[in-house]
Amino acid sequence: MKVYHMSDTLCLGAELSANYKKYWELTEPFVQALAKGTECFYGTFFAAKFMREALDRFGMADMQTDYVKWAAEGVFEYVRQREYPQCCCRLKCNYYFDDIPSCRELFEADWGRASEEERAKIRLFEIELAAETVTRHDMRLFDEAYDRLWEECDIAHTIRCARRYFSGGKTEHPVWEIASDRKAVAIRDLSELLAE
Repeated sequence: MKVYHMSDTLCLGAELSANYKKYWELTEPFVQALAKGTECFYGTFFAAKFMREALDRFGMADMQTDYVKWAAEGVFEYVRQREYPQCCCRLKCNYYFDDIPSCRELFEADWGRASEEERAKIRLFEIELAAETVTRHDMRLFDEAYDRLWEECDIAHTIRCARRYFSGGKTEHPVWEIASDRKAVAIRDLSELLAE
């Protein structure tokens, strides 16, 4: 199956690997905390918030210290494990799109305000995915969950978003991502299409 993937580290001909950036390790404590209950989850959440603030004061905060992202991922994984085990783990899979316009939309959303130097690091690849069937999820549901967790610390809403995400629900303007943990190889560099 041919799909598309953007990356700043992948090379042509390379096989994609799951959990390449080791993000699972940042999420697992939130999954474990939620398994103990919402109070334990909130304790972990606020401890991570404090740690982020402390690191920020020393200029050490970055995307990896985004505790809200890892907390939201933890909630999604908790829901997936218990209610949708047929779906792959978001942090142990790779994400693809089945058309170039969706890639462009994501590129502009994530790197639209970045410098030309940063934007140039992002490559678009055609991928040969060794999967007969895949699952498609509206990535905006994760964004909605993240925003609500950030603004209101609303775990109940995050759980509802996770259920909608894994069950195939969608927002008013969905952006469909393909999640797969199957073998995938970069077969063509199509990066020039991002700029069109």
